[in-house]
Amino acid sequence: MGYFFSRAALFVVSVGAWAGVVFGGWILFRGVVLYEWDPALMGTGGGISLGGLLVVALSVGGRAQIATARDVATMRALMELGGRADHPPGPNRTSPSLRADPPMAKPPR
Repeated sequence: MGYFFSRAALFVVSVGAWAGVVFGGWILFRGVVLYEWDPALMGTGGGISLGGLLVVALSVGGRAQIATARDVATMRALMELGGRADHPPGPNRTSPSLRADPPMAKPPR
């Protein structure tokens, strides 16, 4: 639940960025088709579209950072739990040995 706000904020930002890409593309389309290659409309539309794509890329990177932070927090919690003997030893969970294993014998020739 702790990561809900950051994920929701990134979703809102990415939706706004995609809206900027579409709006900029619409302005660019109008400059090319309807106003006979108007440089002002093409530059404005292209700039808004590129800015929107940049924000989309940054929000994807932010989402990757949030996922990494969540995974690292989970791994850290699991590692901290692994040091305690809260669970009984079973077939897959054995308590660590306090003695060293004997050296392996040389194979017969």
